[in-house]
Amino acid sequence: MTSSPKTGPNVAVDPDGATRTIPERVARRVWVVAGGRCTFCNRYLLSEEHTGQPVAVGQLAHIVGWTTKDGSPRGSDPLPLEDRNLEDNLILMCHDQHRVIDNRSLWDTYDAETLRMFKHAHERRIKQLTGLTEEDRSTVLRVVAHVHGAAAALSTSAVARTLLADGRFPDYALAGIDEFEVDLRRIPGEDIPGQGYWTSATAHLRDSVHRLTAHVAREKIHHVSLFPLARVPLLVALGTMLDDTVPTEIYPKCRGRDERWGWTNGAPTIDFTHRAVDAPTGATNVQVLFCVSGTVDPGRLPTAPAPAARYEIRPVSAAPGPELIASRGSLDAFASAWRTLLAELEHTHPGLESIDVFAAVPLTAAVAIGRVPMRAIHPRLRVFDRDTTSGTYQFALEVGR
Repeated sequence: MTSSPKTGPNVAVDPDGATRTIPERVARRVWVVAGGRCTFCNRYLLSEEHTGQPVAVGQLAHIVGWTTKDGSPRGSDPLPLEDRNLEDNLILMCHDQHRVIDNRSLWDTYDAETLRMFKHAHERRIKQLTGLTEEDRSTVLRVVAHVHGAAAALSTSAVARTLLADGRFPDYALAGIDEFEVDLRRIPGEDIPGQGYWTSATAHLRDSVHRLTAHVAREKIHHVSLFPLARVPLLVALGTMLDDTVPTEIYPKCRGRDERWGWTNGAPTIDFTHRAVDAPTGATNVQVLFCVSGTVDPGRLPTAPAPAARYEIRPVSAAPGPELIASRGSLDAFASAWRTLLAELEHTHPGLESIDVFAAVPLTAAVAIGRVPMRAIHPRLRVFDRDTTSGTYQFALEVGR
């Protein structure tokens, strides 16, 4: 059935041209629960797309045709005739999609059960979106870079999908200024990073985050959603720069070539522990090996300038792997193990000025390494980067107090 623009948005037309008026209260409910959008293609149906004129261009489509005639789409369904013009049997559609579902050759494809599934899924989504409140708003911080030579980017649609699945919606109040997207791709030298690259990239990060924290101070930002995609040392540095007074959610990039982000539903919580690998008497240097996405080979570390105490953080009952931290609970457990180790180092090595960090971790954990230490209390972090060619670790940057 097709709704006729000439006779109003609540008039249905059968294949022979006969019309039937849908009660106004029923038509209004169908339009409202669909959010004024096509159930199939999501087109906005309260304005004409070319001119922008405020015209209702949507149509009320019958799931089961309102007659039992041979040409009535899905009209042989046992649904009683008196129920066929009620809300449960009507979906809002654009003209094009309406023609598709009523085409005789596609009745088996778009049977009544399939159309009801589309209707209910669309209406649930509209209800969820329109139920979001100001408290569900989150400021988006994207950090994008070339990671080991591979181009990396993040679209606004991927951001929106990730946040909406988490019961939040993106606040684009910062769009158009640097802190909305910290783009490190224009900084030369990432393929073989030297001190010039680390210095320039860290300065760019610091400048961008400084502007964000200025908005926090003016209470324009109440929640941050971070989408990080950069080298591990830079994300450790980023973690130290983020204001810990503002709730921040860190979203991981899903492995693969698509743009999916977010935590894996049903992923287990992995616990982490720390241990002293080597703690010689009189050690004045401390090294922490974070073995999460892989192991850190002590034989690949640079020679310490003084006797070094070496500690390690690794999963309790699982082998290190790239997908080990797939849930928020696992990231929280990792941060907790790091926090506990920092407390132990404070007790065991009083007056410690710095900690050498060697991290084989996913990007979310790299941010957590930087966020956990308290700037005014804990030692500085000297972060090393692994050379993908030689496998050795080279000093990258120093952050903290």
